[in-house]
Amino acid sequence: MSGTRHSWPVAGTGVRGHAVLRERIEDFKVFEILTPDAEAEGEGAHVWFRIRKHGLSTPAVARRIGEVLGIGPGDVGYAGMKDERSVSEQWFSVPAPQFASASLQAIEGVTCLDVVVQGKKLRRGAHLGNRFEILLREVEHPQVLPEQCRFPNYFGGRRFGVDNLEAATGWLANRRRRRITPFKKGIFLSVLRAYLFNTVLGARVAEGQWDVMLEGDVPDPEGNPTGPMWGRGTSQAKDVARQIETIALAEHAQLCEQLEYAGVDQARRSLVGIAREVTCQQVAADQVQLAFFLPTGAYATVLLEQYFQLVDRADS
Repeated sequence: MSGTRHSWPVAGTGVRGHAVLRERIEDFKVFEILTPDAEAEGEGAHVWFRIRKHGLSTPAVARRIGEVLGIGPGDVGYAGMKDERSVSEQWFSVPAPQFASASLQAIEGVTCLDVVVQGKKLRRGAHLGNRFEILLREVEHPQVLPEQCRFPNYFGGRRFGVDNLEAATGWLANRRRRRITPFKKGIFLSVLRAYLFNTVLGARVAEGQWDVMLEGDVPDPEGNPTGPMWGRGTSQAKDVARQIETIALAEHAQLCEQLEYAGVDQARRSLVGIAREVTCQQVAADQVQLAFFLPTGAYATVLLEQYFQLVDRADS
């Protein structure tokens, strides 16, 4: 596990032409869609507000909201993380007595779009997914994507960062002697579990078995196979599926064992990502405009990497 960007096997055998992603911040737009029960307006002690942020990460905006309103970071709620190099619309919440829309105007790169009163704090995961509008530049061999795209549901490379994986591995091996914040611990554990999941999924992609149910597979609600999010407990997979997991993770046996003692329970994640409502339009000789919806936890960059050899300016 080096500090370089990790690459995983790509599904399909089609020609992947070169394309540049996020040449400009405006090329990557994200629109958060809350769950129906979360969207319902009510009465209560919290204010939810939808903002448009330009070139800012979600944690950075949350910190600035806390600063301008004079509240602690734990009082600022949001449903999901949005990329820094993007124009994103997403919801935040704060206790009603501390809300002041005028103060939000002091945050550069943030515009407040909607405000509703709610009875509870906005929690992580309270969204169905995200709608993306993406412009690719310098495109070679433009492809038309189907209206519904199935793709390997890898965790995206930005989850691992430049050295997150190495830092997380070093911490896990010495976690009893290295005290870190609960927030940092959560990041490290998610990075390690994502790496092991990608390892299993990569093995199945390499064998062309990532989107078919094998003997012993555990299905997701849509009937697609799932892979392990490692932790304490026994893998639910059996027979052929279990054997693939065991072989893929054999070289990471120590890491798996350490995770089992780190306080997280084993879970499952779908091996199959599904992009819906996909539109694909060539707007210039070397430019392609894409739009699609992805459910919570799926990565737009992972979908695009199945069709294009991406140069992502967010990595430079």
